[in-house]
Amino acid sequence: MLTRQDYNEVAQLHINSIDQGFLSTLGERFLALLYRSIDETPQAVLIVERCEGEIIGFVSGGQGMKAIYKTMLRHFPSLAWSLAPALLSPAKIWRILEILRQKPASLSSERPAWELFSIAVIPKVRGTGAAQDLYANFRQALLEQAVDRFAIVVGENLAPANRFYYHMGAKPAGEIFVHGDSKSIVYVDHTQVGS
Repeated sequence: MLTRQDYNEVAQLHINSIDQGFLSTLGERFLALLYRSIDETPQAVLIVERCEGEIIGFVSGGQGMKAIYKTMLRHFPSLAWSLAPALLSPAKIWRILEILRQKPASLSSERPAWELFSIAVIPKVRGTGAAQDLYANFRQALLEQAVDRFAIVVGENLAPANRFYYHMGAKPAGEIFVHGDSKSIVYVDHTQVGS
């Protein structure tokens, strides 16, 4: 398990690196609790990479969000406090409800149970292979749990992310519309070498 400070660092890295997503608008307190819950949930994985004590990147994923939401509810006072500012915005309330109601993407073949949720590295290590290492570590962690494949949902307009996942060996397997008319590509990656 990581420390409270680690979760805060991961949350801040998420806000700075994944700034086009809705989750970033919910703030550092909420994201720190989310990543703590991912770390505490047996059906989820949070891996961080450090350099000289500083978190330089992270990757997270899990077997759906249901178990993670249950873990978050065990920290209800912290959850309520972290969401308080968002509850003043009807638009944010609507987006939160939309996320909670979201159904898994339908694919041409059966959707993998596991999904890579997020991956980010600090700017000074971009292009050094740090993100590729985190991705490989995530793949290895799933392989050790006998998970043979996982999904990744990426906004269609996020060209660098789409190139990254394709370069790492993930294959497009379908499309979904998230938050109304915002199209995303669903990739599937196999954890076994040579798959």
